[in-house]
Amino acid sequence: MDAESLNSPRWPRVSKGGFHEAWFVSGSDAKAGYGLWLRYGVDLDRAGAPDSSIWGSWFERDASERTFVIRNMVDDATISRTGVAFGAAGLTESGCTGEVEAGGHSLRWRLSFGQGAPAEDVIPAWLSPIARLRLSGYVLPHAKTTLSGAVEVDGRMSELQRMPALQGHLWGRSYWPAWAWARCSGFTEDPDASVELLDVEGPRNVRLPLFVLRFRGGTHRFGELPWMLLSVSRPAAPAWHFSAQDARLSIDGVVRATVEQMVQVQYPDADGSLRHCVHTAVASMEVQVRSRAVPGAPWRPEGTLTSKSGASLEFCGREADARVTRGLVSAPARRRNPSGAGSVAS
Repeated sequence: MDAESLNSPRWPRVSKGGFHEAWFVSGSDAKAGYGLWLRYGVDLDRAGAPDSSIWGSWFERDASERTFVIRNMVDDATISRTGVAFGAAGLTESGCTGEVEAGGHSLRWRLSFGQGAPAEDVIPAWLSPIARLRLSGYVLPHAKTTLSGAVEVDGRMSELQRMPALQGHLWGRSYWPAWAWARCSGFTEDPDASVELLDVEGPRNVRLPLFVLRFRGGTHRFGELPWMLLSVSRPAAPAWHFSAQDARLSIDGVVRATVEQMVQVQYPDADGSLRHCVHTAVASMEVQVRSRAVPGAPWRPEGTLTSKSGASLEFCGREADARVTRGLVSAPARRRNPSGAGSVAS
């Protein structure tokens, strides 16, 4: 698997019946105390008509009043020679560009992806047949990467230098009823370690915890059978307690934020219902790691991974969270100066 193929668009193959597809980038700088969440989305209605948009959200740990989320509607997304294009913005295997502006806020970016973990398919083998029936998928073209480049937030320029991040790509006929998601790749004790958490509500309200830990050169996929059956997941916004184990390693941790650090958006589903999503990129995570020589042997401590404000955290479901007051502001994309002068996204 490679980043270019995993980022390949799926919506052109769908003629009707409703479909959603999104490419997203989530990054956090724990030391600086800020993070971002970028999203390039295509939604098809039941007749197959596309609705394309660019989303941008900025988070500041120590100045929550500067936290915002914006969506700009653009002309139809297209497939470029190297990736996907949303007007003048776009995403390729090497980086992403874009700008959004509405509600008195603006965010512009030109970022490149650094080297990191290999691209991967998040869906475990045992769940793949169900995902294919739903025409759904979730892949990580850049499972553990960094962001470098320029960001302009409300007219303030910032230079990102190797901000820990993740780039994902997901699609499907319909959204799952509810889910929780988190990531962190900026741990103080081990900058090479990373954690991805996904808890999906499946048929008949069954929860499917799919956790991954990259630690000391190994990748532990706790969502594979039989290990998923031993996972414990307790998402309750704005915190999430979790634990998992495989033959040799176990994790026990928590990721949390405050509602003041979160934004709230809505995703329309093909049946007309909404999924309400609260999200932050300045959450904190703590994970205790233990190991054992062989299955059945006693567990021994390997260490604790911590990151203050270096994690992303998301909760989605059918009900809005009234505690999160920073909502999505939408507007048509601004017509750019043909020269692109004055914009970091040009």
